[in-house]
Amino acid sequence: MSIDARLTQQMKDAMRAKDRRTLDVVRMVKSRMKERTTQKGFEGEVNDALWLEVIEAYVKSLKKGVAEYEKVGEEGKAEIEQLEWEIALLETYLPSKADEAQTKVWVDEAIAGLGGPEGAKAGQVMGVIMKAHKKDVDAALVKRLVDEALA
Repeated sequence: MSIDARLTQQMKDAMRAKDRRTLDVVRMVKSRMKERTTQKGFEGEVNDALWLEVIEAYVKSLKKGVAEYEKVGEEGKAEIEQLEWEIALLETYLPSKADEAQTKVWVDEAIAGLGGPEGAKAGQVMGVIMKAHKKDVDAALVKRLVDEALA
């Protein structure tokens, strides 16, 4: 089943169940897709790859929102919980990413390939990993592991 069909079905189920939270998230994703496809200069077709791009971008913005609310402290706790719930819901549509252990293996391999910790720069290591495994890794996790390995 395509991502569009899954989202539509989830929206219908949420309406029947009067699940406002799920309905709002699905509508937001569909709205973001509509914005994307109606932008000036958009060419192409609406397929699962485009849906994944839109969902990934939305999840990334939600994660930035979580980081901002964390800076606020206790007052942002309710908003953080809501955003994390939305992220969890949307991540069911995204392909799974490599875990920390596998990512660390790739970081270590990239550093070794660039001449070890003395010769490798963080940007070079990030470039090697992202070029080879962009769809398989979380960029924030890679950055953290690279920084730890080169510290």
